[in-house]
Amino acid sequence: MFQNNHSKKIISKKDELESFPKKRRQPRSDKCHNIKFPVTPIMQMKLRTLCKQMERFIQTKEGQPLSQTAFNTTLLKFGLSHIDIVDWVQDYKDTKTYMHTMLKENSYKVIGGPYGLAIQKQSSERKVVFLIMASVLLWIEKGGSLEEIL
Repeated sequence: MFQNNHSKKIISKKDELESFPKKRRQPRSDKCHNIKFPVTPIMQMKLRTLCKQMERFIQTKEGQPLSQTAFNTTLLKFGLSHIDIVDWVQDYKDTKTYMHTMLKENSYKVIGGPYGLAIQKQSSERKVVFLIMASVLLWIEKGGSLEEIL
């Protein structure tokens, strides 16, 4: 009449979760890396001035003015796609004054990935970003157009 309930195994939620192998989640496709790089006072002034000039031409999707970080990221992407303009022997000093870029995951791997520029040049990611940004600014000063970048 009564069945033996002790023969049934009681499985808790915790045991149930541990029995299935954990799957590694795919990283988001729009994942960004914030890279801050040191700037000299003159370089900071030039970057801010160029950003203000470009605000007249470009606005974000929401109608907001172009942010400094978005402008820096655009310059960095241009430098990565035109790596031949980069001067790798410039002087580099950490000035403790920083500006930021927000690179997408696939662009970041070019700089900080396992076979990235930082490892190839045997320097830090900040130094690589600094050298690229300084080279792009120099290219603009020599007559490069902002329209070509944007």
